[in-house]
Amino acid sequence: MQETIETISPRPERTSSAAAGLALVVIGASMFNILPLLTAGAADKLGFSAPQAGVMSSALTVASGISAVLAGFWVRSVPWPRAAATALGGMCLCLLAALGVRGHWVFVSMQAAAAFFGSAAFSLGMTIVSDRHESERSFGTAVSAQAAYQIAAIWAGPSLLAVSGLNGVLILLAVPAGLALVLAPLLPARGRAIPPEARTGLLRPATLLAFIGFAIFFVGAGAYWTYIELMGQAEGMTTRTIADCVALSVAAGIPGGLLAAAQGKRFGSLPSLSFAACLMLIAAALLGAGDGVLAFGAAGVLYYFAWCYSLAHQFTLVNSVDATGRAVALTGACAFFGSAGGAALAAPFVSPNDYHAVVWIVVVAACASIAMYAVSSWNHGRTVRVNAKRADQVLRGIGGGGA
Repeated sequence: MQETIETISPRPERTSSAAAGLALVVIGASMFNILPLLTAGAADKLGFSAPQAGVMSSALTVASGISAVLAGFWVRSVPWPRAAATALGGMCLCLLAALGVRGHWVFVSMQAAAAFFGSAAFSLGMTIVSDRHESERSFGTAVSAQAAYQIAAIWAGPSLLAVSGLNGVLILLAVPAGLALVLAPLLPARGRAIPPEARTGLLRPATLLAFIGFAIFFVGAGAYWTYIELMGQAEGMTTRTIADCVALSVAAGIPGGLLAAAQGKRFGSLPSLSFAACLMLIAAALLGAGDGVLAFGAAGVLYYFAWCYSLAHQFTLVNSVDATGRAVALTGACAFFGSAGGAALAAPFVSPNDYHAVVWIVVVAACASIAMYAVSSWNHGRTVRVNAKRADQVLRGIGGGGA
């Protein structure tokens, strides 16, 4: 009864807890969100070759994915203030330890370790957000906040590289993690209560299908954002024009997340996801047509708007079919490995003048992801109805026996 009262009438400290969770999400995702800036800085300032920069990118992605998988096991058992302090402190220390480092493997190891702790912070933050009343709104706000941070960091990054080298970018990542340590004590020791019988339900069909849908979505996203600049170059655009289009596209993610936050559960997750998928199909058609800068820029704006709008509803659907309270923490792993899979899947089918395979991967991933979510939702609904029927039969039996 107490849990219900707290959910309906949040106490004042719940607001500070939500703010701390949002900070964990933004800071935890920061390394991945500005990964191109890190790799560019390593190549320019440390003399890394393209393969070495690629190894660093892969190491960060794999470390982040492994951390997200592990978070699914500890996020509901470890005290949240301690987990937050460990994740933020570890990320900050690893980034500061990398200052002045020049050796390839030492630097890569420090970045991978920082990404590991950052992913743990992100997973914890998303779990905190998922416990909020009307989590759809919280998810939308979290997605928009990430997009806003990404824009600010990408805008400031080149100046930092020019003035203070790669160390400036590392400090840009380390300082927020260090400052956010003061937020750790604001977190409750635990989240919402999870019934003992539900703690082993992470591998139920509905949850697994939702995981698959999330990963497939990021297969398309990974292919799109890996090759988008190369696609612009193939159409004869300048580097400056491509950069402006990409920046405008990322900015479109902010209203996408905010729309999802404002909408909440008004239209349901599946209709909202279907709307986002339609926008992605239009974006893919514009991209495949290759009709110049206007089509290229419009495709990016539509895709990133739909991406951020869709993500908020994907998190909501995953959270709704999961009884363990741990699935949202694991979605990070689906995103990291799905993105890597999308880039690898497209690689054998693209050439310097032909990137149509990327368009088709985007189309198939958008449609297949919706299909997985639809089956997941149907399976979850069927399970709920079956369990309700069994409970009703038990109550009727008890009533009949008592008579």
